[in-house]
Amino acid sequence: MPSSPRGHGHTSAGFALIALLALIAAGALFFLLEVMSPEAIDARRQRQDQDVLAQAREALIGYALKYRDVEGPTTVYGYLPLPDLGTSRNNNVSCTEEGCDAGNFAGNAANVMVIGRFPWRMLGTGPLRDSHGECLWLAVSGSHQRVHQASPMNWDTLGQIDVVAANGTAALASIIAAPHERPVAVIFAAGPPLPGQNRGASANDDVTQCGGNYDATNYLDPGTAGALAGVTNYFTGSTNNASGDTGATDKPLSPQGVVQKANDGTLWARGCPVGVACTPAANDSGLRVTADSLFDALRKSSNFRVDINSMLDRMVTCLRDRIAAPGGFAVAPGRIPADVCYDDNQAPRQYFTHWRDLVFAGTGGFTVNGAVCPGVVVFAGQRGNGQSRATAIERNDFSKYLEGVNLAGINAGGTTFAGDALFATIESGQTRQQDIVRCVPNSPSMSPVQSPTLTNLGFGQLVDYDPATRVLTLGKAGVTTNDGAPAGALFGCAWTPEANSQGKGFRAYFTFRFRQIGTSVGDNGFVFAAVDAESNPTLGCGAAGSQLGYSGNNGVTPSLTLPKIGIEFDQGRQAGFSETGVTAGRNDPCGTSGCGGSVGYNSHAAIVYWGHAAANAADGVTLPADDDNAHGLPGPNSQTGNPRPSPRNPDAAPGIAFVNLRGQAGEGGDSYLYHIRIDVTPSRDVTGVAPELRKTTMRTEVWIERDSGTSAQLRAAMQNTTRPMAQLYPGYAAKLADSAVVYDAPGGACAGGCPTGQECGGDNVCYRPALKSVRLGFTGSQRTQDQRVDIGDFFASWLQ
Repeated sequence: MPSSPRGHGHTSAGFALIALLALIAAGALFFLLEVMSPEAIDARRQRQDQDVLAQAREALIGYALKYRDVEGPTTVYGYLPLPDLGTSRNNNVSCTEEGCDAGNFAGNAANVMVIGRFPWRMLGTGPLRDSHGECLWLAVSGSHQRVHQASPMNWDTLGQIDVVAANGTAALASIIAAPHERPVAVIFAAGPPLPGQNRGASANDDVTQCGGNYDATNYLDPGTAGALAGVTNYFTGSTNNASGDTGATDKPLSPQGVVQKANDGTLWARGCPVGVACTPAANDSGLRVTADSLFDALRKSSNFRVDINSMLDRMVTCLRDRIAAPGGFAVAPGRIPADVCYDDNQAPRQYFTHWRDLVFAGTGGFTVNGAVCPGVVVFAGQRGNGQSRATAIERNDFSKYLEGVNLAGINAGGTTFAGDALFATIESGQTRQQDIVRCVPNSPSMSPVQSPTLTNLGFGQLVDYDPATRVLTLGKAGVTTNDGAPAGALFGCAWTPEANSQGKGFRAYFTFRFRQIGTSVGDNGFVFAAVDAESNPTLGCGAAGSQLGYSGNNGVTPSLTLPKIGIEFDQGRQAGFSETGVTAGRNDPCGTSGCGGSVGYNSHAAIVYWGHAAANAADGVTLPADDDNAHGLPGPNSQTGNPRPSPRNPDAAPGIAFVNLRGQAGEGGDSYLYHIRIDVTPSRDVTGVAPELRKTTMRTEVWIERDSGTSAQLRAAMQNTTRPMAQLYPGYAAKLADSAVVYDAPGGACAGGCPTGQECGGDNVCYRPALKSVRLGFTGSQRTQDQRVDIGDFFASWLQ
């Protein structure tokens, strides 16, 4: 009987299913064999170890990036935390638990290398474990430990760790090709215990999280003394074998992972040759941290760049004043000489000592970036190819620091220098080894704007800058209307000769004191001003009298055109508002009982801008250039419908405040000496906004403190312009504060296109960011009374 076709189909399907199942089983078996093979497990563990070590390195570099900002401005970047030595040894009162970094300990000193567990709690990572579940370990070079700090500390400071590796001989060989490759730290994954290692729980330390103990020989290799040809990843004989002096000899470490030792004593990485019997001598995997990796990361930090650029700014400012002072100044090209004007006591504090080796200066007839300059300052970049700065001989060889025309100028009598003026990120296109080159001009750091009429009539000027003492004086005895001087001629201003890019803002500091002349400190005042350099290309000054050289038009020099920001220090009170006359009302506040006040004096400080940009009937303004320091203008309802309103000059706290500027018996009739700190921080608003409506909010904060009765810590914070006051002295409110919306500045018509950096608005006018380029200065005036105010220690840091 014929067989059924259906039966044949059923049988075929069954065989196919069996074959498929067999194939799946074989694949699964193959997968399991592959995944679970010793080689696969080992590879997976290596990847896991490298991942966690990389995470730890990022945390360590993150610590380095924040070090100066956390520890304070009397230290510099580059130092690293000590490892966790156990709660019984850490001696760190600010962090007492497991995972904290050690403070000082018995036996610690300069150039002492320290080995312990990775300080995960202090670094905020949580316990980091290797592929065998052990918490990571950390070795920190004695050259970079934070407790006993080496000096100088910069990107050329050498680590004191050598890295060795097995190569099939009886000794481990160094794999460090050049001194600057020596690590400043090594992070270890200790792996499983080797014979001789005891990882039992410590009886003296909290090991709740990581377990085990803090004896380095129980985790780092070799477990058996001598197994690595004399190399150990610890210090035999010290407490917990965890520290040793590396000042004279670098400490060799073996972080390459598994090292096998053959019967003939040869050492092999990972495994011995086929047929050679071996036993494991070490299994520590490590990841190196070098000085280059630290400072490459630091170079991305805006705070670090502000420090370097501020240091160079101060050096140039001091040297130009030395050159301009009577008798002049000359120094042969070479490393910059020491000077109290830019030493470690000046912001950025401590930088001079640590970075001096990289700064070169000289005087002569130079061409610097195309400009004729009597002096030059050159900051050497990071090392280029072939440059080493490891030995005293190399550090005295300027070719290890400079290149091209800059080397010839410093080393061989050349007269041409070239390079970027600002220290910047590598990402911006600046090379690591780029020399930063600054011209030192022959003019002083402040340029006076004088009143020609006073000179013509034989009077002295109301502005004088002495580059020898670096003191600016506004006002002069015997130059008042009572002495026959014309009221409109009694003005004087002084400005920084060069403008600066606003960038992310600026921070300025200065001191001042009103001097007694006769029986009084006078009845006028002065203004610290930040003006738009593009709107004010020529140094100018405002009008005399109550306009304080900030507002109005003196009819001789250029006036101060908007946009601008001023900090007014006014001795008297001009009530109400009027536009003309040397006693024009400024809406000044009342502080004495005669006008209903209670503080006992009318002297005050205030933030001012520029009043009205155009005549305004609501406020009775017909001369809009004359109300720039009139408090309360523009009025609250005077700019209704104006799409680009001017900011209002504050007439209430915190934009205005009484400050006692009057003479004091305890000061010999002078006013108190005041410390002033000013922070101006812009925030830009351009997204989806037409060019004519784009704007910048300028946040201005001013701290005003008498010298007497003010703590040294607060004074130091005010002087440190490289950091915000909120960081340096948390919780200390500014005396004055205000936020002003400043609309972009109009330029010419759009016909033919707008200049670079400007955009055409809907009104066919080109617009640019206001106060993008800023010039700083001081303005002053006199009236019927003599006045003299001495302004010193002026400096500003520019944030990029």
